[in-house]
This record gives sequence, structure tokens and C-alpha cells, in this order.
Amino acid sequence: MVNLYSYLKEDGNFRKLEVNELLFVEYTCMQEETKFGLWSDSNYLAFVLSGKKMWRSIYHDYIVDEGEILFIKKGANLTHQFFDDEFCAIFFFIPDDFIKAFLQKNSSLLEDASGDLSAQDAVLRVAPDQLLNSYCSSVISYLALEEKPNEQLLKLKFEELLLSLCTKEQHQDLKDYFLSLCQSQEYQMSRVMEENFGYNLKVEDYAQLCHMSLSKFKKTFKAHYQTTPAAWLKQRKLDLALHRLRTTDLPINQVSFESGFEDPSHFIRVFKQKHGITPLQYRQKAVNPAK
Repeated sequence: MVNLYSYLKEDGNFRKLEVNELLFVEYTCMQEETKFGLWSDSNYLAFVLSGKKMWRSIYHDYIVDEGEILFIKKGANLTHQFFDDEFCAIFFFIPDDFIKAFLQKNSSLLEDASGDLSAQDAVLRVAPDQLLNSYCSSVISYLALEEKPNEQLLKLKFEELLLSLCTKEQHQDLKDYFLSLCQSQEYQMSRVMEENFGYNLKVEDYAQLCHMSLSKFKKTFKAHYQTTPAAWLKQRKLDLALHRLRTTDLPINQVSFESGFEDPSHFIRVFKQKHGITPLQYRQKAVNPAK
């Protein structure tokens, strides 16, 4: 999977502004593949300027058109590109540390958490409004400047965005997510794992998403789940593959891809070791149990 944040930060083909780990990017899709796997260790908002694109979490699809906004939590997604019109969007990458520092600076916001994130997905729709549209337009004007704006001004632009999102009731789910970043590392680890187990990420990538060293991640994971990351991920991916085999008619290689396995041969081997039959045989048996 491609690290979207690193790719855009390093690629010279996009107009962008950056300060520390904060990043504004005007992104025009250049990929030829219609389906693509990507991940980011930084949260980001996508303001769609033109075209159409789909972000897919483990269980849901989110199609966005011109004028719509998505918030994508740090982690992985599958994307689907539509080529009717050129896709262009402004991406705003906002790392956890900046969000937490903003909340500490604006401590009155910490009082308004509304509850549990268990029903939240890894992707959230953000309702557009006049303020957000004006904000996006102002960033586009910044990107067009020949001289880079003052770094402190850029930081204030990111704080302006967070303040806009945290002070409106219609964005409460997003605010709840921001507030959750102030909770314990163990809690955040469990959220990252539940939202990202179905992707082909390395254990090192999960540790990075949880802001832990690899050794600390493994130790914290073992204490929380009573097993190793590799064993837990293998079982969750197999469970997801079973779900897709039962509920979809996707080809086996697509089931493998959408359940986070390295490749179809690896998926078939692991599946047969666990269940004694191949994925295709399992599907045939599920469809025709009498045979």
C-alpha cells in the first residue's frame, strides 16, 4: 500500500504548503488504476473540487463528488477512481499531536465529548457549509502565491479549520474523534486495530499509526488482546474473508485483496490451513450446503 502522506509530501508535481508535519496539497489524481490501496499516518480532510472518487473502509463505501468533504482518519483505505472527469481535491493533513495541542490550548472544548466511538467508521462525511467553503477558497488562494506564507500564519490556518469543525453541532462526531486522541495509548491502539485490520499493512505500520515503537506496540498489544499482533491480524482477516465469501460474489483474488492478504496464493494457503478447504470450495459449500 502507498503511504499517501509521504507520497504527496515528497512529490514535486503538486502545489502544496507545509509547516512541520502539517500539509495543504492540491491533489489531481494521476493514477491509472481504478482500485488502489493507500494509507496515511496522518488524519486528513478531502475537499473535492472536481470529479468523483470513492474511499472504502472495511465495511462501507463513501463516494464523493464536487463540493463534498470527507474526513479520513489515520490508517488505510481502498479507493476507487472514476474517470468521467478529472478528480481534483484539496487535502489537509493534520497529525494527532497538532490536534491534541490545539485542544489543550482551547481547553473549554474538552468538556463537550458526547460519548462512545464504537459506532464510528474510519471515514466520516463532513457536512459542507458556507464557512468551510470559504475556508477552502482561502487555502486555494494561498496555494497560488509565489512566495510561501509565514509559517505561523499557516499554523493559524490549521487551527482555524479545527475551530470551525469543533464549534458546530453538526460536526460533533468529528469533534468526538478529536477528543478521543487525548485518551490512553491502549484505547487509541484498539481503535486503530479495529478500523484497519482488513488491510495489507505491516506490524511496523500499525505501530507507527499508534505512535509507538515496535517493541512497545507488541507489548501493549499482548497485554490488551492476550495474543500477538500477527496471530490477531491473521484471524481477523480470515473472519473478514469468510464474511465476503458468504455475502458477495467477488472473485477469490478480489476477496483476498479486500481482506488484507498479501496475494491470492497466500490467502488460499492460509485459508486452507485454517478451514481444511479452499475459499472457492467454502463458497460452493455455503451456497449448496447439501452437496
